[in-house]
Amino acid sequence: MSWLEWTDSSFRGLDLTKLKVDQAYFNISNGMNQHFYLYTLSQECISCPFRKIKKAAALNDTILKLDTTRRIELRLFTKDHGPFVHPNVVVDNVFWSMQEQLGEFGVYDLTIKPSGATAFEIAKEPVSTFSSLIIVLFIVLCIYWIFKYINKFYIKRLASQVTEINIPPDSPENVNEPSEPKTKKRLKSLDIFRGIAIVLMIFVNSGGGHYWWIEHAIWNGLHFADLVFPWFLFIMGVCIPLSIKSQINRQVAMSSIVKKVIKRSITLFLLGLCLNTLYGASFQSIRIMGVLQRFGIAYLVISLIHLAFVSNSINAETRIQQLFYDVRMIWKQWLIVLSFVIFHLIMIFGIKASNCERGYFGPGGIHEYMAHENCTGGIAGFVDRNVLGESHMYQRAKIRSVYDAQVFDPEGVFGCLLTCLQVFLGLQCGVTLLVYPTAKERLRRWIIWGIGLLILTCFLTFFSVENGLIPINKNLWSLSFVTITAGLAFLLLSLIYFLVDVKNIGDDFWTIFLYPGMNAIVLYVGHSVFHSMWPFHWSVDNMNTHFLLLLENLYTVMIWVLISHYLYHKELFYNI
Repeated sequence: MSWLEWTDSSFRGLDLTKLKVDQAYFNISNGMNQHFYLYTLSQECISCPFRKIKKAAALNDTILKLDTTRRIELRLFTKDHGPFVHPNVVVDNVFWSMQEQLGEFGVYDLTIKPSGATAFEIAKEPVSTFSSLIIVLFIVLCIYWIFKYINKFYIKRLASQVTEINIPPDSPENVNEPSEPKTKKRLKSLDIFRGIAIVLMIFVNSGGGHYWWIEHAIWNGLHFADLVFPWFLFIMGVCIPLSIKSQINRQVAMSSIVKKVIKRSITLFLLGLCLNTLYGASFQSIRIMGVLQRFGIAYLVISLIHLAFVSNSINAETRIQQLFYDVRMIWKQWLIVLSFVIFHLIMIFGIKASNCERGYFGPGGIHEYMAHENCTGGIAGFVDRNVLGESHMYQRAKIRSVYDAQVFDPEGVFGCLLTCLQVFLGLQCGVTLLVYPTAKERLRRWIIWGIGLLILTCFLTFFSVENGLIPINKNLWSLSFVTITAGLAFLLLSLIYFLVDVKNIGDDFWTIFLYPGMNAIVLYVGHSVFHSMWPFHWSVDNMNTHFLLLLENLYTVMIWVLISHYLYHKELFYNI
């Protein structure tokens, strides 16, 4: 049936090839002359009621497929309580219950004897899903080393064909020759950071091997995929003061800089809008917002704020004043951005929307036992649904299947407020880069920012995923989400800067991310447009194992990394 995560194609007449990734068979053999009703509750659905799955008919076998992604609780009721039932009610009607972490491609039996006795057993052992991760990573590592040595061999061969001409220091050709002016060294760490973000984005958008902890968190929490978008925004913010300072140094007119900012923002927004029409361009249902749209809005707002108060020169001050100079020089900009944060919090905790209580951060639907059924996303969802219209919002959010929630757009309008904070924290990082010339000063401040933001996250969340004041939530772009992702971005950039730009450690490895980072927009648009086409994508049979999915997803990443290397060596660089 599969290359790895191998199992028999059939078992006791059950066709195991019909199982999808992370699925198992569950068989109820009912020997009693009485119907039962199976209800389940997955660990991924927080504060939810049990959901009815199927009726187990009297004196019959009932076979169904269950999801094995997360731990699941199963209950058999003697009465049909409708589509949902609260965990703490009608306990007297519970005939049998169990909590279990089911495994992929396993077969599980629940036998109900005529006497009413029950027996649960694993008829067929599930397969290991993490072995695929280890094996595929080993394959990728081998490919990396092969390419590395091929590249070294090619360079040596090329070098051997070149005849070196050594000119003596006192030869006429070398006398009175003016020395080349020193050029400012380009920081590789910025391109590498951006490259890590785009490579990870391609990987998770391709599927991330269908591992739940790699995919986006359904609602609250922070998974691997949730880091990519905010890190992109962060590094965009880092580059804003660098770009503006460079243009000012070249004596570019302020009006020209503003026009360029507006043009780039509009281009990003329209490009994102075009990508939203890949599967159809109906004006009745076109999605208005998206990733690039939010890039465009945040870039426009933060760039214009920075331009309004930017200093034409950065001068050194006294030793004491220099301690916070990178913050002091943009303190007016900080006040404006913090006003966005205050307005955002006032809206959440002070405004009561229709069908919503103040301060609600949940997914609505069946969350908290349907107490907020029509309040998906709280005030954020309310604003987006009224501003954009439900038909123009993202329709495939997983909360709709898990929580029976309303339509919600994770890149909606309301979240743009704190997206501006995300970009501005990157801008603060870039200002620090401009103000302080030494690596020690930069690293010290970046690390303090990173640790400080992580500590702030702990206070906002009370060290809890669900029960804090402001939970970490990528869909809502909550304040704690901004602080934790920006804090991690400060620390990651510090690490890369130290290893690459300060110590020059691991240049061969970092080139994997360096070249993608120099053509990030090409890779983002390219993988969005061609993600379902060969040679960027392939499939074998029903692709129902983590091994095949992970192999295909990493293959897609490798193709785009190779394209970025080709563009680099051809000196082709595209940006907006």
